[in-house]
Amino acid sequence: MKFTRKEFLKTGALITSGVLLQGHKFFYPVQEKVSGFKLLRDNFGIYTERGGTIGWYVAKDSVAVIDSQFPETVKQFIAELQKKTTRKIDLFFNTHHHADHTGGNLYIKDFADKMIAHEQCVELQKKFYGSNPDAQQAYASTTFTDEWRQKIGKETVVAKYFGTAHTSGDVIIHFEKSNIAHVGDIVFNRTYPYIDANGGGSVASWIDTLEKVIKYYSKDTLFIFGHGAKNDLVSGSLNDVKAMKDLLSTLVDFVSKGMKNGKSKVEISLSTEIPGTEGWKERVAGMLRIDLEKVYDELNKNKL
Repeated sequence: MKFTRKEFLKTGALITSGVLLQGHKFFYPVQEKVSGFKLLRDNFGIYTERGGTIGWYVAKDSVAVIDSQFPETVKQFIAELQKKTTRKIDLFFNTHHHADHTGGNLYIKDFADKMIAHEQCVELQKKFYGSNPDAQQAYASTTFTDEWRQKIGKETVVAKYFGTAHTSGDVIIHFEKSNIAHVGDIVFNRTYPYIDANGGGSVASWIDTLEKVIKYYSKDTLFIFGHGAKNDLVSGSLNDVKAMKDLLSTLVDFVSKGMKNGKSKVEISLSTEIPGTEGWKERVAGMLRIDLEKVYDELNKNKL
């Protein structure tokens, strides 16, 4: 997709203000649209259409779903899910509050027995969408602070909070027997991430959180990511989690060095080649610039 200079500047301003990541549709034309399910292993798979990756688990005695994308796409997801099972969803989770992960909650709630999220997820949903009639939400009735777990059928599902990252309410949903972990937007695989400072996100804390995640899970864990540079990159290994941490550390080091050398925020943000970021892509035009600005603001505020 080509952007004129005027469109590029407008897009950057919208991302900065948080508009695009609060669920407006024009955030997504640069994403591939792929309908349907993809099986990963052990009755667990993903659904990619528009927005954050949906994770699903279907067994004879239990069904679980993670995230809900948007109202129109979650309807397609439910229609496909019902081809695999007549069972109601036992457990539904939100990984965090952004509308491309929670926008379909209002629809999916009628198909789910229990909705679970971190307490900060619900608070941020209400803060950003509670008074917006165009972004109606349904909120988890079961919330937690550090960890929530339940056995369903032969699986044990654990929702765990490691700390502030992309937002202040990101959690990981781990299916222990299958050893599959949906990390939501804690990892943007090989694509420049969005640091949602308005939603409590922090690049420094994000790096710390990823270090904890890397130590906690094993090299055999299969991870599901909220976003990837391509749809075939929304699942991966511990090495991809490490790569995300390294990217954020590289951005911090680059901006910090520029600041020490007396470069302005504008000068730093206009950099297009960052050593150590080879292979990372922009799925939204201007996201690298936005990232550099966000890192600059955080370093400048905290004098790190």
